[in-house]
Amino acid sequence: MRLRLRSRVFLYLLALLFFFIAAQSVIYALVEYVGWLQNPAEPLAEGFEEVLRATILDLLLLLPLVLVAWWISGRVIAPVRTIAATADRIRAGRFSERIETALMPDDETYHLADTINAAFNRYEAAVQRLRRFSGDASHQLRTPIAAIRSLGEVALTQPRDTAQYRETVETMLSELERLTRIVDQLLQLSRLESGALRAQFAPVDLAEVIEKVKSIYLPLCQERGLSLEVRAKPGLLVTGSEELLVELLGNLLDNAIRHAAPGGTVRLSAERRGDSAALAVRDDGPGIPTEFAERIFERFASVPGGRPGRAGLGLALAADIAAAHDGQLALVNPGAPGALFECVLPRRRD
Repeated sequence: MRLRLRSRVFLYLLALLFFFIAAQSVIYALVEYVGWLQNPAEPLAEGFEEVLRATILDLLLLLPLVLVAWWISGRVIAPVRTIAATADRIRAGRFSERIETALMPDDETYHLADTINAAFNRYEAAVQRLRRFSGDASHQLRTPIAAIRSLGEVALTQPRDTAQYRETVETMLSELERLTRIVDQLLQLSRLESGALRAQFAPVDLAEVIEKVKSIYLPLCQERGLSLEVRAKPGLLVTGSEELLVELLGNLLDNAIRHAAPGGTVRLSAERRGDSAALAVRDDGPGIPTEFAERIFERFASVPGGRPGRAGLGLALAADIAAAHDGQLALVNPGAPGALFECVLPRRRD
């Protein structure tokens, strides 16, 4: 049979009380005996009777002491009960609950509660990430999956020639490419939110990042008749992930290419600003209305004039990448022609 914690503490206190009474009686008896050895004329029996009366008096006082011991045991385990009750509420789904530590003394129990609260914070964040990922995935993957299924069903039910089948397969592959892109972005967002990528951060030269982005997107600009202007000096260092910063600029550049005027120019730059480094991407399109600027970095937000059917995750992912690097991404000129996005990052001094 397992005893509850309070019962065990109470039994320990009772054992301490009985040990104290027994030890006190033995000590008194020894004192009386030593006194008798020094003065044999005094009767030893009377001394032992006094010890017996004192022991009986201690036993009579034991009842109120037992009540005090029960109260003390309750006070000792009260913080543990608070921790257990909070854990039960969190287990039941109330993830915002935390252990109240304001009235706790600064001892081991307080530090235990503080540590458990930190664990609950991480647990809640993990659950929220999972819920958000599940919701985002179900919301965003439904359309391309339904499109692929519909295309396949129509292709099987209606006779078609080779060219029509080829067109159907190309459309399905296009939807699959879109589906892959959505999944990659959702996974990247989930990794950023968990903070798992920060351990891989290292010195990064922004000029090299811009050159990589240029090599990736220059063919697309040329295909659409756009000019890509790049301005960056080597040696502008930040601490971060080159892969993530390429992803950040890639999403901004992809957005700029989609909104640039036909035959226009897209500009990409990196410059030093005191203790910071600023990455900027600008197009010469119609710009983003002021009333929309506040929602531009939300997940699944659609940029006015953008191509239909896109995931709406690019700018949200770029903003999360900037935050992961202790930076900030902003639309500098809402309501003005030619959207200008700037990402300001802490500069690495060495």
